[in-house]
Amino acid sequence: MISIIIPVLNEAAHLKKVLEHCFALQGDFEIIVVDGGSKDKTMQIAAAFGQVKRATSAKGRSHQMNAGAAMAKGEILLFLHADTFLPENSLLKIALVMQNKSLAGGSFFLKFDHPHWILSFYTGLSKINSSFFTYGDHAIFVRASVFRKIKGYKPLSFMEDIEIQFRLKKEGKFIKLPIGVITSARRFVEAGPVKQFFIDVILVGLYHIGFSAGSLKKFYKDWNSSAKLKQQNHE
Repeated sequence: MISIIIPVLNEAAHLKKVLEHCFALQGDFEIIVVDGGSKDKTMQIAAAFGQVKRATSAKGRSHQMNAGAAMAKGEILLFLHADTFLPENSLLKIALVMQNKSLAGGSFFLKFDHPHWILSFYTGLSKINSSFFTYGDHAIFVRASVFRKIKGYKPLSFMEDIEIQFRLKKEGKFIKLPIGVITSARRFVEAGPVKQFFIDVILVGLYHIGFSAGSLKKFYKDWNSSAKLKQQNHE
């Protein structure tokens, strides 16, 4: 069985469609939605799906995903963002490839719901099987026994999706499936696709050469706040 774990925070606008999509997939699975303190109707939407397991945890995807994994019954854990849609045959594909016991986990590549040349370029990069080009919105999946052995995600507020890949690869192979998830481009649309692309590349590059997740998180928040202020002044 595959446990689909969805960390959420104020995702009422997206969660219903994603859950409906998940329940239309083929395969043996359960869905666990873990809330980090939503102020909207996110958890009411989750509760409307009777089969969905629900939990709450401290804010932050690492805390939420660990909480979901703690209550998961599946042999494989699939971490899915609340604005991301899995391919039609995704669960069957995961179940098939994970029969190979040498695999610790893997991910899909990434496609966007918005047409822009830089996002198409991003999609091409996301097909490369490297932690530099593989992030949480690619729907990372992990063998549950391996996840528990490495004690899950570290309590980071940033770069937790990259950090865990370093430890997973010490336990087995990590693969990139040749099928793509479709995610919302809202973050890129809000900031500007080219600007957001380059800030992502810079942040990931700095993390790989040794900058701390905490310092990069502060830098990103400051940059994001500055960008929004400039946009408001311009308007």
